[in-house]
Amino acid sequence: MGNIAMSGVPAVTPTKDVAPQLGVDVQVPALDGVRLAGTFFEPKGRIRGSVLLLSGTGIPRHFYASFADHLASRGLATLTLDYRGIGESRPKRWRGFEATKQDWARKDFSGGFEWLEQRVPHGPRLVFGHSVGGQLLGLMDRPEAIDGVVTFGTSFGYWRQMDGPYGWFVGGLWYVGIPLLTRLFGYMPASTFGLGEDLPAGVAQEWARWGRRADYFTTELGDSPGFSSLRAPWLALYATDDAIATPANAQPMLALYPNASTRVENLEPAEHGHRSIGHLSFFSRKKSDLWPLASDWLVART
Repeated sequence: MGNIAMSGVPAVTPTKDVAPQLGVDVQVPALDGVRLAGTFFEPKGRIRGSVLLLSGTGIPRHFYASFADHLASRGLATLTLDYRGIGESRPKRWRGFEATKQDWARKDFSGGFEWLEQRVPHGPRLVFGHSVGGQLLGLMDRPEAIDGVVTFGTSFGYWRQMDGPYGWFVGGLWYVGIPLLTRLFGYMPASTFGLGEDLPAGVAQEWARWGRRADYFTTELGDSPGFSSLRAPWLALYATDDAIATPANAQPMLALYPNASTRVENLEPAEHGHRSIGHLSFFSRKKSDLWPLASDWLVART
């Protein structure tokens, strides 16, 4: 699949490294009726609460299967989604297919939250967001209904605030690669260039437009009332070797949610016995010793 795209940009290749033990594939309607591919991980025993697991940009839901399975094993009924245009929610033809990141949040995130709320009507309604999956919670239909949030690697994607030469690579994508390729092909053919999942043109163009600005999407979206209406406790996890979600990119993003009770925890790989964690490998089974940092906190909310 090549290097995959995330909240900031393409990096390493995620893979589905274990078949889900508890997951069942489902169809989830977005708020506008678009059918999204999802997988529901239902605990075998007592259900403590529910978790909507929101992916990073261009990352198919199966990448998170092992982690979602872990959450279900802790009693947390978990739903993963392929947003419109991604994974098994990809269109048969790209020409004329319309989708933006705002559509993902307003329609797809919200539809997943409602589906899970109906499926699991009791217990706290929790969200785990990776990268963009945590950025845009304020655009959801009812962010005030969220009872707790954990994020990993969620930040702005401003290229100048990324580490080293990687930021210059990303700047090239934002200014040249994405505008040129989406105009030429009608979508972002990321897989052709070894950059992971193909993206709808509107998603890629919006992403690049935001990534060229220090305030990312704040100019466009900062007055959306949902950012202030989210009042849930929030655990924000970051890897200190994440080239994308640097402190300079993370701090202004978290500041958009002034009424969330946010606690930041920075993970130093060596302190946890790992050579690296980065933007993606938190979800690998090889890093499963890190998962209780999230699941313990979520279970405590129940």
